[in-house]
Amino acid sequence: MHKKYDLTLKDLLKDIPVKFLKILTGYENGKFLDCQLPNIQLNEMDLLIELPDGSLLHLEIQSTNDMEMLKRMYLYSALVYNQYEKLPRQVVLYVGDKPINMKNKVGSYSYELLDIRDIDCSELLQSDKPEDIVLAILCKSDNMDITIAKILEKLSMLPLKIRKDYILKLLYLSDLRKLYNKVTQEVKKMPITIDINESDLYKEIFFKGRVEGRVEGKLEGKVEGRVEGKLEGKVEGRVEGKLEGLLEGIELGLELKYGSAGLELMDIVRIISIVDKLEEFKNIIRKSDSLDKLKEFLGKSNAQS
Repeated sequence: MHKKYDLTLKDLLKDIPVKFLKILTGYENGKFLDCQLPNIQLNEMDLLIELPDGSLLHLEIQSTNDMEMLKRMYLYSALVYNQYEKLPRQVVLYVGDKPINMKNKVGSYSYELLDIRDIDCSELLQSDKPEDIVLAILCKSDNMDITIAKILEKLSMLPLKIRKDYILKLLYLSDLRKLYNKVTQEVKKMPITIDINESDLYKEIFFKGRVEGRVEGKLEGKVEGRVEGKLEGKVEGRVEGKLEGLLEGIELGLELKYGSAGLELMDIVRIISIVDKLEEFKNIIRKSDSLDKLKEFLGKSNAQS
């Protein structure tokens, strides 16, 4: 599951983190362009930025190694040129934990591969922009405990509502560096209550997963129903799509609230095939304060099925 990382990072970068943008481009500002591409497989780029000198920067964010990246970037380049009559400078920003092993060159064509861990977090921590400060969690640090303390110290100066939003983004991204539990412990020391269910980003991730699941399931069901000539195919497709969306939302909730310990419950959760039971479990996650309550519910549900 990588939607939470992609959406969080795109949300941060669209707010123009001046230090980070200057590290990438030499400029502290730019205008984001909406680039919808006429291709069924490549219909949306991560970020396309028009810089003050009129040049274009195409930025893709990767938390995993994608062996198709070279093909994708090559096609993106041609499609952007077709729309804007300019060839963009292309950068793949890698935010994952494993070593990079993606290809970035074929013939005379190439794109830039940038590992965010090559950026010194101290540069970002000098910024007054919260987007820069949160991105520091992913960058190179000689002492991550000190870095986390500095990040939270700077975020603590923000107005309450804005502070909550950026701390939630920090929690999402900290998981990429296996720092979720450490950051959570430090956040608990702050005079602030964080509820992931209040986050607009959480709602966007969950809603997107649920809608995609319903649409895919509905389409699959329609096709199966037509081929078999049965109405049941359409109904089953809708149910399967809803189940898929619920499972994705539950997985995200467990991961964000309880980390890897929460994810261990997913093998049991996937046994449940009743939509109402999954809806009930999702609501219990929101209100829960320990894994014991969740395990108790799952034990009863599986005993009844």
